[in-house]
Amino acid sequence: MCVLLPAIVAFAETDKELAKEISLGQKVAAQIEQQWERIADPRLEARVAMILQRFMPSLQRDLPYEVRIIKEDVPNAFSLPGGIIYVTSGMLDFVKSDAELAGVIAHELVHAEKRHVMIQVARNQRLSLLALGIAIAGGGEVAALVLGNVAQVAIMNAYSRDLEREADLGAATLLAERGYPPIAAVTTLERLEAEEWKRPYFDPGIYLDHPRVSERVMYLIDFLRSKGWPIRRKEALHLLRIQVRAEGNEYVMTIDNFPVWRGPQNPEAKALLDETTSRLDRALQLETQPYDIQVIQLEGVSHLKVGRDLVASEEELLPGMPSLEDFRNSLVEALQRSRAQHPIANYLK
Repeated sequence: MCVLLPAIVAFAETDKELAKEISLGQKVAAQIEQQWERIADPRLEARVAMILQRFMPSLQRDLPYEVRIIKEDVPNAFSLPGGIIYVTSGMLDFVKSDAELAGVIAHELVHAEKRHVMIQVARNQRLSLLALGIAIAGGGEVAALVLGNVAQVAIMNAYSRDLEREADLGAATLLAERGYPPIAAVTTLERLEAEEWKRPYFDPGIYLDHPRVSERVMYLIDFLRSKGWPIRRKEALHLLRIQVRAEGNEYVMTIDNFPVWRGPQNPEAKALLDETTSRLDRALQLETQPYDIQVIQLEGVSHLKVGRDLVASEEELLPGMPSLEDFRNSLVEALQRSRAQHPIANYLK
């Protein structure tokens, strides 16, 4: 069952109207593919197709949904009327995980599900959706102008605040419903916000109402909190990855390849490091504050506490292992190193 937000504009859709929308999308797609080269890479196509198929049970409209990849260094994604979604090669390079890519695709699926391109173009032309359809069907210069506006709105993601907000919140809902971390709707935007800062100012003209990325990040985080969904960025970003590996005559625990703890190469040390890894993986998040990593005393025994969890005890230490205080200092440094790879986030919020 789909749990997307209610549509802003309610409509009863006939087979004829659906066919017209699909035909319109195909015409715009032909224009787009004259401008950008389509990438036919079976591995990349399989990746986006797998994500799309995971979302299909939650989609309501009977559209031939498809994700196409085009060659363009700028990270972008956009949807056309009729269910064709484009993702640039730059966006595939930009995302850090399948969860982030799923967030991008989910956002465009909501635009398509809610007919946002058609709604926005109708607003721009000061027409009703019915009048817009008549203008397109009439052909000639008016139809060509409308087709150009459809492409411009789609490619530039030039939606007004209400439509963009619906797509953002709907994407987070889709992610949660299909088993992806909904925070992935946020992490990509946080990095795009940094890209936005690099761009020179431009006059938004009729798109003045389009929300800034910082605004979108804020209302998405508020939405996730209102739903009780965890704010845990590390899964979406593939950061704070903890491993235990053999080095020389020791076992070494690393976080994103930075060594944080070690022990002798024997079964007892391996078992201790593996168990500590399991506890630490649950407790240590990018949102963890350094002061939440501390060595505390309980009934005269030292414990390493991360957030609310005890992850190691003085009583577990084997001969030759670093102290809990040394372990704590290494964890703090590892946390700061991992955060530095995604510095735009407000980890205190």
